Amino acid sequence: MSTRKPMNFSWIDDGKLAAFGRPSSPENLRFLLENNITYLVTLSPECTPPVFTFPDIHWYEIKVREFHPPRNDQIKKFISICEKSLEQGKAVGVHCRMGRGRTGVMAACYLVKFHNMTPQSAMGQVRKMRPGSIETYTQEEAVMDYYWSICKERQSQ
Repeated sequence: MSTRKPMNFSWIDDGKLAAFGRPSSPENLRFLLENNITYLVTLSPECTPPVFTFPDIHWYEIKVREFHPPRNDQIKKFISICEKSLEQGKAVGVHCRMGRGRTGVMAACYLVKFHNMTPQSAMGQVRKMRPGSIETYTQEEAVMDYYWSICKERQSQ
């Protein structure tokens, strides 16, 4: 069976988090499984991947409108999925329609959480790896808001 990378595919954290545009074919999904990506997070309600023929994929949908930022509770849901996959030694794949705006926000928040990066450093790294990522100012604000929510949590512990 043939495999093919989803559009705009790249690793954000080697073997742990990958970002890409919507996986639109069974070949794309087989590629993910071959690369230990068994957790798939869809951010685009307008673009559902053909996951139902792949029982080995743990599929989650976090609906975020195009060009809009995810809410903090949606970011926290994504981070909890990442924590679950990391505990199991599996990778997460995250995508929206093109793999830039919404996907870039989640990728930057992952770097903030798991690599203790500042929002500016995380967004810069994502944009360096994935040009065009994090498309709007409100998406940038979402990364900053998530960072401050983590800071508050750490202070209260």
